[in-house]
Amino acid sequence: MTTDKSDSASASEPMMEVRYEFTPVLADILSHIKASLMVTTYQAGKLLVLGVHNKSLRISFASYEQPMGLAIDRDRMALGTRRQMNFLQGKREVAASVEPKGTWDVCFVPRTSTWTGNIHGHDLAWGNDGLWVVNTLFSCLCTLHEDYSFVPRWKPRFISQLADQDRCHLNGLAMKDGQPAFVSAMSETDTPAGWRPNKATSGVLIDVASGETISRGLAMPHSPRWYQGRLWVLDSGCGALATVDLATGKREVVEKFPGYVRGLSFLGQFAFVGLSKIRETSIFGGVPIAEDRHNLKCGVGVVDLISGRTVAVFQFLSGVTEIFAVEVAQGSVCPYVAGASTDGKEHDVWVVPPIGKVPAVSTRPPWFSQTASSAESRQQSIDQSELKTGVPVWSTVVSSVSPVAPAASTAVAPQLPSANTVMARPETTRLEDWLEHNPNDAASWITLGNLRQEQDRQSDAIVCYERAVSADPRMAAARQNLGYLLFNQGYPERAMAVYDELLTFDASPMNRLLASSVLPTVYRSNEDIQRWRQRQHTALQRMVDDGIVVDASRNLVPTTFFWAYQGLNDVALMNLRGSVIRGSSMCKSAGSPSPDGRLRVGFLSAYFRNHTIGRLNIGRIEQLDRSKFHVTVCSAFAGQDEFTQRFRQAADSYVVVSRDVSKAIEAIRSLDLDVLVFADVGMDALCSTLAFSRVAPVQCVTWGHPETTGSREMDYFLSSELLDLPSAQEHYSERLIRMPLTGTWYERPAEPAVDPEFRKRVGLPTTGSLYVCPQTLFKIHPDDDVLFRRILEQDTSGHLIMIDGRVSEWASRLKARWSSTMASVFDRCLFLPSLPHPDFLRLLQVASVVLDPLHFGGGNSSYEALAMGAPVVTLPGEFLRSRITQALYATMGFQDLVVSSIDEYTSLAVRLANDAEFRAGTLRSIQTSSHRLFENAQEVRCLEETLLSLHNPTRQ
Repeated sequence: MTTDKSDSASASEPMMEVRYEFTPVLADILSHIKASLMVTTYQAGKLLVLGVHNKSLRISFASYEQPMGLAIDRDRMALGTRRQMNFLQGKREVAASVEPKGTWDVCFVPRTSTWTGNIHGHDLAWGNDGLWVVNTLFSCLCTLHEDYSFVPRWKPRFISQLADQDRCHLNGLAMKDGQPAFVSAMSETDTPAGWRPNKATSGVLIDVASGETISRGLAMPHSPRWYQGRLWVLDSGCGALATVDLATGKREVVEKFPGYVRGLSFLGQFAFVGLSKIRETSIFGGVPIAEDRHNLKCGVGVVDLISGRTVAVFQFLSGVTEIFAVEVAQGSVCPYVAGASTDGKEHDVWVVPPIGKVPAVSTRPPWFSQTASSAESRQQSIDQSELKTGVPVWSTVVSSVSPVAPAASTAVAPQLPSANTVMARPETTRLEDWLEHNPNDAASWITLGNLRQEQDRQSDAIVCYERAVSADPRMAAARQNLGYLLFNQGYPERAMAVYDELLTFDASPMNRLLASSVLPTVYRSNEDIQRWRQRQHTALQRMVDDGIVVDASRNLVPTTFFWAYQGLNDVALMNLRGSVIRGSSMCKSAGSPSPDGRLRVGFLSAYFRNHTIGRLNIGRIEQLDRSKFHVTVCSAFAGQDEFTQRFRQAADSYVVVSRDVSKAIEAIRSLDLDVLVFADVGMDALCSTLAFSRVAPVQCVTWGHPETTGSREMDYFLSSELLDLPSAQEHYSERLIRMPLTGTWYERPAEPAVDPEFRKRVGLPTTGSLYVCPQTLFKIHPDDDVLFRRILEQDTSGHLIMIDGRVSEWASRLKARWSSTMASVFDRCLFLPSLPHPDFLRLLQVASVVLDPLHFGGGNSSYEALAMGAPVVTLPGEFLRSRITQALYATMGFQDLVVSSIDEYTSLAVRLANDAEFRAGTLRSIQTSSHRLFENAQEVRCLEETLLSLHNPTRQ
């Protein structure tokens, strides 16, 4: 065996040691078949390329975000990642110029990509109609088109509707004669995630043409392939490569492997099989290989089909634990994939026409399609927009973004034909081409703007909406979207001007509410806060005086996310808003008694995923006593990640809530809950809208977003004696419940691997104190400027470290303010780009001091900082949003870093950074007491008692 390792990464990536070994004969096999091997691993975010140069195996990696499906057809490659399909073209004439020169025989150059959204695409395959994609989330086969997220082409006959619910975990595709022939799925179920309970025995293979199931009883099957006149499949849960008899469905095992097999490719007499280790989760519970999980391997096995035996292996020893796709690149013996590689080098590759030759610009179809598109009507293009997801709808023809982060839609798309019907490919003129000849078509400009939003091309979307306004100045939808997008991109003055003009000809209740919701994300000064606040109050008061009512039982309403960052009591403003917004009411009496006597409690959020809200809630939901509670998780997020999987497993019932407001209301009511807990209100448009309707007898909200709702239908705000002062009821429209503890069972985050080059790699100063404020930029109040300036003035070698905002304008506005308010120290204020989570934790580890903002402090970040042993200085204020860090310290029984004035804050921060003995003692205290914050069962018992008392007030 040959062993090697790679322990470096590109400059923008966290360091990761990857150790591997392989049999030397692997290079001989690849040379013999004149091919290379490409392997994706979404767990490590890499595309592994195994080529041969000078008779030796040449190993390289390219970085992608969660790479999954892979398809290679000579000199074209398709690679599916988290939310998009990437297309690369093999350029043999370019390869010779790539360093080290003379190594590569083809260079795969990125040419284009298409945004699909997170459809959980598994197998990809090139066919007569271009690229086919197994769309696992929507349980269908699809192709791609430039005007749509995807084009549904086929679904199993047992799937009743196209919905983003992963009903059967359709995952594999076998092509035959250029057409889809067979698919694999984990079950024949038609309910959200219905495949999970019986996954060890419910796997199936389905004939696409007939829709008939031809083989049952597999354990989590993957990667069906048609090769040499036979159907092959990986029986993944059994670790087996098998063939299938089409007449009987019987399977014959060819070879077994010490791993979860996924990813299969053939060339010549060889089969290449991906092997993975399995995670310590219930996802793999019951499958045969789980009995020997500690001996499983990760890598690629090569099977000689003549002998039926494994003749070569490539095995990862560390760094990579899961393989997704395995593809042979025929005719490419040593390919180079342009992009960052693990040797720390990155080669820019340019492809240009010969000098003097200017290629003609054509309206050719996207190159992921085999055939050209023909025209259809613009209205058909607009009708297809209902397949778009993730945006609140403000009118019947147009959608817009939600503040902070758009939540994925769960809207059910149109019915698909039966299984034995091949759907016609939609034929449409490209919107850009249409608009070139029809520039006054405002509706098409809106459609294109919506598409640009989905592609995260917000500046282009603004231009499209501006063109729509120019084309039809009185089209309300164009101004609605333009105003809301400008607001969210940090241009409140421009947004307000758009709404002011809109209200001159369409002063509808929704338009007035939209106008009243515009606020800056970063204020110029305290006086600026007062001006905007007065404008907001005046607009809401006039709506109340005019008897305006906005119907929240059918329409999404804008969120109030940015309201909480002014540092003031918002209850009066929220109550005015609550007088305007009316949802659907129902009798507040309790539902029918639970048959088993347990309290039926639901938890609602769009962020039950890898997000602050997910981290704050997963533990409490997993730990609630099931002898007392039946727990339903209501997720307004249709995607999946490691956290959504945990929420599904932890819940007694898991419901994906429709993004259609009226459907969502009815669906939650039908659950017959006793208590519904809103994990957050004000962040997601749907959950914020539902807060104004009565969907459960008892409704409460907690501090995922620490702000009152103003809703007449929200009964309680769940807080804590540690978070809110005794006088805090005046901050809430709900009845305030001050629990003894916070009610949060929080997992201690694992410390990242040591990276001695971290400071240099991310661009931190190598000397001097690091005052780190790891908060989103809209938390930085003008009052914080005084504090930060004083600290840097006292520590002349110190640097203030911030993290750039999601929107570039936020940082631009803050820097403009600081160039005035912090002019004397501004050159020592450093803004880092957004960091991967391991690097974020490393930043906390190297911080001399973590600074908690004055008016809206850390929550999740404070948990993480204290877990990393970082000292966080905090000055608690009047409102909950400034008191979370001190609540954590109170739980720890450690108050040394909780101060009562800006002067005390400044002197303590500077002393921590510069007095080594004092700092060491402080860190020891944090280390010895921080364990009380994490995985504390008493927190959940406290929440349980509170929930029981809400349902039965006599217990209070």
